[in-house]
Amino acid sequence: MSKRIVLSFLAVTAACSSSDSNALPSFVARGSVVATVYDGGSDDLLTGGLGAAGLASSTPPGFADAANPTPAELRTRAIYTNYRALVDPTINGGYGTLYGPNVDPNGTPTLNPGKIAGEESLAYDDDGTGRVNVTMMVQVPDSFDPNNPCIVTAASSGSRGVYGAIATAGEWGLKHGCAVAYTDKGSGMGVDDLQNNTVNLMDGTRDVGTDAGTKSNFTANLSDADRAAFNAASPNRFAVKHAHSQQNPERDWGKNTLHAIEFAYYVLNQKFGTPADAGPNVERGRRYHAGQILTIAASVSNGAGSSLAAVEQDSQHWISGVVAGEPQVQVQSTSTIQRGGTAVVAKGKPLYDYTTLAAASCERAAAPPRRRATGSGCSDLGHPAGRNAGRRQSEAALRLHDHGGALSGLCGGSEHSARREHEGSFPFRIPDQRPVQWADDERSARDRREHAACPIERGTAAAHGYRIRE
Repeated sequence: MSKRIVLSFLAVTAACSSSDSNALPSFVARGSVVATVYDGGSDDLLTGGLGAAGLASSTPPGFADAANPTPAELRTRAIYTNYRALVDPTINGGYGTLYGPNVDPNGTPTLNPGKIAGEESLAYDDDGTGRVNVTMMVQVPDSFDPNNPCIVTAASSGSRGVYGAIATAGEWGLKHGCAVAYTDKGSGMGVDDLQNNTVNLMDGTRDVGTDAGTKSNFTANLSDADRAAFNAASPNRFAVKHAHSQQNPERDWGKNTLHAIEFAYYVLNQKFGTPADAGPNVERGRRYHAGQILTIAASVSNGAGSSLAAVEQDSQHWISGVVAGEPQVQVQSTSTIQRGGTAVVAKGKPLYDYTTLAAASCERAAAPPRRRATGSGCSDLGHPAGRNAGRRQSEAALRLHDHGGALSGLCGGSEHSARREHEGSFPFRIPDQRPVQWADDERSARDRREHAACPIERGTAAAHGYRIRE
């Protein structure tokens, strides 16, 4: 059984304002902290109660009522989906023998299902507006030794939600008795159903946007009139947080990772600070101060890039070391990059620019020619112009090569891969409507309406066998 504790925090008084008082960090949204204790039997931190065998199963965990999944069911599905999306869950691939929940910290396979008991705390990282709402999570296993503390960060890869790095960083940390500090770094599961005006909450469930208010993971920055006008012109569309939040999340990935670490310090001080017998709403004295806990910033891909950015910005020395696998980083535009002895001209661009270019070029290369909109405010994304399929593909490949070469890898994969990537990126319930993204690079509401006629259609790209990574 799991025990849910909703922590309501009192305002810090003058008597509790010393540096040794474990005050809630200023960036944590008040009232957003939710802690849940898992017994390691019916449910746990690592496998969502599925155990090693459940994660290996090709049948995903279901819902008692698919139209109304519970937070616990959504959490289990998110863990299952994200775990399998980033590591090979097959025996032939090494699962269960070289790695997996049942493999102990020394690398020895066991018959243990690998469930890990402990406490999980979630909260929003926000600037006070309720519009940022980056999801943070701290998992503290029962094996955590307060006398030999350690923290492992697990910033999500891709555009995944807060459980996105549970297999690539979380598992190692939990098995070694470390607290794991997760962040979805402002991407995650924020999906606004513009037609029906419903949004995701932090626990994955959905609510009416006006009722959710600042508890919404993401609500598109549209007035009622703008929303109505957009729905009339372009019905049944979704706005996705990573692309449409106007927050430019990528610029804050380092800060998000540092905030997750600081939140982990807060959780550990509440759990192990003094007095030990204080209630859950009482600020304890700090047992750990910045830099006093061995902390490894770890993840892969976008999460690894977040770890490196965090180290660059770590003025308080929270981080002890970094383990970054295939980090997604953009070098400065003044740097020199060569590929095959030839200088790469387009370099140092934001990830959004690269993925937008790849999405537009890949899809146009595969799909029949479309009428190019004129006089509608649509920008020219440089689609391959050839009407012959072979010519279009050649022009698309050349364009991708000119913008870094490796971009062509964004167009690889199969329809199965596209579905798997999409499911892993958004581990929550989405209404049965076609998801469409429009290019929104922090334009004004007026410009967004004009550019809504130029959508990047993820479903169409997948149908042609192309995979768009976030």
